[in-house]
Amino acid sequence: MDSILQPQTIYGVGKVFNEMSGDYFARKYDMDFRSLRLPGIVSSAKYAFNGTTDYTTEIFFDLLEKGHYNCFVKPCAAMPMMYLDDCIDALVMFLKADPNNLKRTVYNLGGIKVVPKEFVDATLKLIEGTTCDYKPDYR
Repeated sequence: MDSILQPQTIYGVGKVFNEMSGDYFARKYDMDFRSLRLPGIVSSAKYAFNGTTDYTTEIFFDLLEKGHYNCFVKPCAAMPMMYLDDCIDALVMFLKADPNNLKRTVYNLGGIKVVPKEFVDATLKLIEGTTCDYKPDYR
């Protein structure tokens, strides 16, 4: 299924530009261009990259170290996410796929829907006596 792409940020415009440029060159010069649109990628590493999915890792470290976490996304801001190792496996399979079996140049890689309040509530149960406030910011 094709979707209309009309991004409103330079980040989104850049992504669409690169996808469409790659598709153009693939058709014009018979290049093997492939692109995956990824969900938010999460891992268990303690590194913050200021992305919207970082709360899924930060919460554990803040609750263990401080007993409290300030969640920077709205409680209901559902986002698709995928664990880093699963993403790597998917990328390797995609790159190894026979180009004759691919029907397009750009694909969406699905993830699971994560709702901050549900994730936070489950985490608070795991680490008893901890608390969380929601203080959404620019992310």
